[in-house]
Order: sequence, then structure tokens, then C-alpha cells
Amino acid sequence: MANPLVSIIVPIYNVEHYIHRAINSLLHQTYPFLDIILIDDGSPDKCPQICDEYARKDNRIRVIHKKNGGLSDARNVGLNLVRGEYLTFVDSDDYISPDTIEKFLKIIHEENVDVVCCGLNIINDKEVIYDHRAGNTSFKINGKTAVKLLLEDVFPYNFAPAKLYKQKLFEGIRFPVGRIYEDLATTYLVLNKAEKVYCMKECLYYYERGREGNITSELNSTKAVWSYYCGCLNSKERINFCQSFPDYTEMLPAQTKTFYSWSKLCIEAATKLGKNEYKTYCKKIRSIFHEIKAPMPLKIRVFIKFSNLYYYLYPILKWKNF
Repeated sequence: MANPLVSIIVPIYNVEHYIHRAINSLLHQTYPFLDIILIDDGSPDKCPQICDEYARKDNRIRVIHKKNGGLSDARNVGLNLVRGEYLTFVDSDDYISPDTIEKFLKIIHEENVDVVCCGLNIINDKEVIYDHRAGNTSFKINGKTAVKLLLEDVFPYNFAPAKLYKQKLFEGIRFPVGRIYEDLATTYLVLNKAEKVYCMKECLYYYERGREGNITSELNSTKAVWSYYCGCLNSKERINFCQSFPDYTEMLPAQTKTFYSWSKLCIEAATKLGKNEYKTYCKKIRSIFHEIKAPMPLKIRVFIKFSNLYYYLYPILKWKNF
């Protein structure tokens, strides 16, 4: 196909002050053959009307209005509706450079790869770039090497956006609904199905961190414990994944260490919620631990076994760096 269709999935919730910027960055792409899917996830502000207005002006836009189900659910709805041979994600408070899709497709065809990844510009609420997430050079690797880099949380990183995928890679894979850090649970599974991946050092995606209401900005709120619990779930799945594939067994020590870190964070944070909530999370963590298929170090087994006592011992243990 000379001009393949590219689907762009945009989950939208409570971002009326940012949504114009995101959608305009898609409409002004130098590559015009786009299938822009705007998923209104039950947004309580003016986003539903704004999306409909854009759709009336440009027939490349489709708008789906749905009951609020969270970021993963919105992305999954989009995945069920894609028409393009290729797809990408853009979060509604972010945006992309005008030539992003054109550059992605150029590399796809020149390098004969299944996925193209770019770097991210980290911006503040005034759109000033204050950091980058990218590699020092561009490189081409196989899918298994790409997965190892994701498991190490280095470039091309676990973000679902800032990547162009062959649509078929998502067959049988969806984001876990209700979970925070859903990218950590999904992207490595997609890249594991890819034969070749190209990582370009150029930063084409603009990611705003710290916006009020942004998940990253809320991790010191009551969502913190749940976010740590989601980290435990992701770690369990990654450990079982590495245990199941010989190519990734070398990654197990780092993944078990990550599980311990998330578990410790979750249980420590749960001590601030009261005894009943604390015991509930201890039970949840133990349940996750028993679902892990790989052998776990003694330190982790002891910590999980005696986690119920942590509520009483935490004031002492936090000074011991246990």
C-alpha cells in the first residue's frame, strides 16, 4: 500500500484546556492519511462537545462517547475500532511534532521494521521543555532485545505512546482495565511479537508531566497505595513472563527486586490508611506473591510472610532500612 492508513487512538477525560493542542497536532501532520479515534471517556467538562466539533470539520476524525472506564478501557475501545495498517497512541494532554507520522512511516519502510519508537520531550504547563527521554543514538534491534530494554526501563521505555506499531501486533493484547502503570503491563508483550524494532533518538512526542489530574501528579494522594499495588501486579506478570521464556530468564533478578520494592512501598503506604485497609492490602500482596512462578529470594519471602506485623514494626524498621 503506497499510502497506508494510520490509526491514532486518543483517550480523552477532563482535559478541555489541552484537547485543542492535542487534536491540532494530529490534524496538522504532514502525512494526511489518518484515522483519528477520539475516545470520550465520559468526560465531565466540555471535551465531548469539542470532539464533536472537530469531527464535523474533518472526516478523518471519529468520536466515541462512552461511560467512564479509565485510560486502559478507553485505549481498548480504540483498539477494537482501528482501521489502519499501523497505529499509535497520543494522550489528550500531550501532542506530537507535525512530521511525526511521516518520519515513523519512512523508517518503517526503509528499515523494514514492525515498530518505530521515538524519544519524548518532557514539558511543563507552559510548554517549556525541561527534560528528554531518549537514547544517545538511533539503532535497530530485534524484538527480544527491545523487550529486555523495556524490562530494564531504559530507552525505548515502556510508554505506549511515542511508538508506531503494526496493527497486527495488538491481536490478543489489551490494556488491563482499572490499573495504573498500564503501559508497564502491556508494551513489552507487544514488542515481544515484533521481529524488528527501530529506536530513533529524535524526540517527536511532547509529554506534559505534573498537570493537575495527571496520574503522575497524584501519586502522593490517596491513589498512592493503589498505584503501588498495581506495580506489584505488573511485576508479578513480568516475573512469570521471564520465567516462561528462556530468552528472558536473565532478567529475573531485576524483576524480583522490583517486586520487592513495589510490595514494600505498598505495605508502608497502607500503614497510613488504618489497620483494616492495611490488612486488606497485606492479603492482596500475599495473594500476588503466591501466584509468582519463579523462586523468590529469602528476604522477599520473609517480608511477605510477616507483612501483617509491619503495621506495628514500621516505625522501627523505617530507620533500619529493612
